Amino acid sequence: MTKKTIIEEQLQDESKEQLQENSKDKALSDMVNLLKRTQANFENFRKQTDSRVEEIRKMASRNIIVQLLPVVDNFFLALKNAPEENTDFLQGVELIYAQLNSLIQDNGVEAINTENQTFDPYYHEALMKISSEEPENMVIEEFQKGYTLHGNVIRHARVKISAGKQEKNNYKTEKKENENISDSSVN
Repeated sequence: MTKKTIIEEQLQDESKEQLQENSKDKALSDMVNLLKRTQANFENFRKQTDSRVEEIRKMASRNIIVQLLPVVDNFFLALKNAPEENTDFLQGVELIYAQLNSLIQDNGVEAINTENQTFDPYYHEALMKISSEEPENMVIEEFQKGYTLHGNVIRHARVKISAGKQEKNNYKTEKKENENISDSSVN
């Protein structure tokens, strides 16, 4: 063998070794990147799981709270319709009502405010719509309180809303026009 061929073989061996080393470095780099992605995916999964567990924990009391709301309503009606006399019995009922309200508030329940509010179908259920001095779609009266649990509606507030001002003359004019139309159709 000549010196040139020996050098060429050594160069080929070195380049093969270099290629193998580069290949090992690339494989190592790929494995490190895969490990980092796997760790990131696991961390995201853990955060999503924690978030979902927290959401389930918050909403776990939903069923019992929904069942308690009619009891709260009945206490409210009892106090609203109670005689003006301030008896010990009435004070006891007021304390129970306050305790029940405190219990549901401590569990993330909030009453939906309807006073001076514009009708919002997300929070309100309109049972009646009547003409009034109030602007159109303003809540006039609340028939039953609505509630949210951690910001999610669990019962809509049942309300009466305004249809706005209705001019009486328009009704009479329309009635006369309808009569005239029916009279002329008879001829």
